[in-house]
Amino acid sequence: MTLKLFRILLFFQLITGSVYAQLCVGSLGDPIINITFGQGSNPGSPLSAATTSYQYVTNDCPGDGFYTVRTNTIGCFNNTWHTLNADHTGNPGGYLMLVNASFQPGAFYIDTVKGLCGNTTYEFAAWVINVLLPSACSGSGIQPNLTMTVEKTDGTILQTYNTGNIPSASSPLWKQYGSFFTTPPGVGNIVLRIVNNAPGGCGNDLALDDITFRACGPLISSTIDGIPQNSVSYCEGPAKQFILDCAISGGFANPVFQWQQRVIPNSNWTDIPGATSNTYQAIFPLNGSPGVYEYRLAIAESGNINSAFCRVYSQVLTISVNANPVTTASSNGPACENSSVTLSASGGAGYAWTGPNGFTSINNPVSISGVQLSDAGKYYVTVSSAAGCTHLDSTTVIVNPTPIATTIFVSDTICAKDSTRLTAGGGISFQWIPSTGLSNAVIANPNASPPVTTTYSVIVSNQY
Repeated sequence: MTLKLFRILLFFQLITGSVYAQLCVGSLGDPIINITFGQGSNPGSPLSAATTSYQYVTNDCPGDGFYTVRTNTIGCFNNTWHTLNADHTGNPGGYLMLVNASFQPGAFYIDTVKGLCGNTTYEFAAWVINVLLPSACSGSGIQPNLTMTVEKTDGTILQTYNTGNIPSASSPLWKQYGSFFTTPPGVGNIVLRIVNNAPGGCGNDLALDDITFRACGPLISSTIDGIPQNSVSYCEGPAKQFILDCAISGGFANPVFQWQQRVIPNSNWTDIPGATSNTYQAIFPLNGSPGVYEYRLAIAESGNINSAFCRVYSQVLTISVNANPVTTASSNGPACENSSVTLSASGGAGYAWTGPNGFTSINNPVSISGVQLSDAGKYYVTVSSAAGCTHLDSTTVIVNPTPIATTIFVSDTICAKDSTRLTAGGGISFQWIPSTGLSNAVIANPNASPPVTTTYSVIVSNQY
């Protein structure tokens, strides 16, 4: 280990001594080991890769010296345990390891982790919860106290971390505990041993979940176009380019770099060929495909960069190419003069209309009442997406003139059983109301011979 790396690790330890775990505060790699105990229906299977001196049971309330693997625990020991409805991540189908400590302190979880890189710093951590209620055991329940030891396979201790007493809480409270260690050159396999230091009895009951090993490295500060930001976005269409840059604090003697990319929803990171400096130019062509493009910088000691187990990563830098809205625009026309026209559009979150005679509106749909011939023409709508991208669409409104209905007289007097001719004009079709006493109610000039005094009206329509 170089002197520079020693100073960085000492700094990590000093500033984290007051929290639950002495965890890496630099950059982390992807979890090399992520022991979640799986998921499914109750009960889960007993431990297979890891070993334990405890006996496995299938029920959700194990006794002293027993453990189980389940998705939940409910009403244990006369409701003196917390009810856990899910694992640490909140996944209702996820398993956790539920432990009721034996009367004698000892190791209850031992696992061999393989494939690590030599001369590399790793963080190991686990999420733990004291399942005993504060009121149980007359308020004096035994508190779990764990020692996590990382050893070489020959038993040489590389790191020891003690959680201290894990207090009970009024509501279920998961806490992460752990520390970091550095593998000697040439050492790729280590043993994780978790020892319960407290005795069994009333209390000392816990749940364990999400045991992880991750490479730990220097702090990485990222910028996009020189600005400390994690993401940028723009609307599809123009060509763009962005400069991604990472500044690395001390810690690696001879750091090597590799940029990676993934396109959401694809979850697989891939190395970008030739992108091996701490700066990368992300180029987006004219009319490039919309999507979410993510980038991160991988760093490792020289000679280790080709192993995913040795890398640490910068924070994810996201470039979003937002799609322009796909729109429609229409009206309910053609419309007759003095009627109403409704304009409508779709495909966006906001709408801005313009049209003849200085018409504007931000409503959708929008109604124009009492339209005149001068209101005919093309109406444009700028449709905006939630991301602020726009598309211009249009619809044409046709306004047709209304007929001017005429009749030959206003009133006439006839004797019973006589008739008179009604005459209307101004259009091409006619509808007389009522039809009683008319020779034909749908012509311009029917004969009228009503049995009683009657007022007739006529509806005149033109070719529109």
